[in-house]
Amino acid sequence: MEGTKENIQPVSAVEHKTKFIWSPKGIILALEIVLCLIAVICKAVSSGCYLWSPIIELVWAIIIFIVNGMDLQLQLLPWTDFFRAITGSLVLFITSLVCINWVWAIPIPGEVAGSIFGLMAAAVLGYDTYSIIKHIKELKEQGRASVIFF
Repeated sequence: MEGTKENIQPVSAVEHKTKFIWSPKGIILALEIVLCLIAVICKAVSSGCYLWSPIIELVWAIIIFIVNGMDLQLQLLPWTDFFRAITGSLVLFITSLVCINWVWAIPIPGEVAGSIFGLMAAAVLGYDTYSIIKHIKELKEQGRASVIFF
């Protein structure tokens, strides 16, 4: 009789809250936060070429991480996250390339390192954009995506 009985144990509150951190979305957001933080530190130590772009992306990634970690089911969250990821990817890619070209004549190690970490963050944001598009398509197929932009 014990073999047929399903062993259901309650999930602790800590385990429930840390479940998002180890999900693929949580790992991607954590990687974005770490890469943007390193880019901010490297750019702040050097001349600070376009320091605002990794700071803005860092703040947005932290906000989305908190909202997803709290398991809030907001209706427009996938679209907000999509626009954050695509604009962040483009802005970080362009500003990092401009900063690398800008310091080409007089290389500043902190600026070059910050720009390279910015390029890596842009790549992670690009992958995040791709995964968000897949998630939105799944929501649309399930009929749960109530707001579709053309």
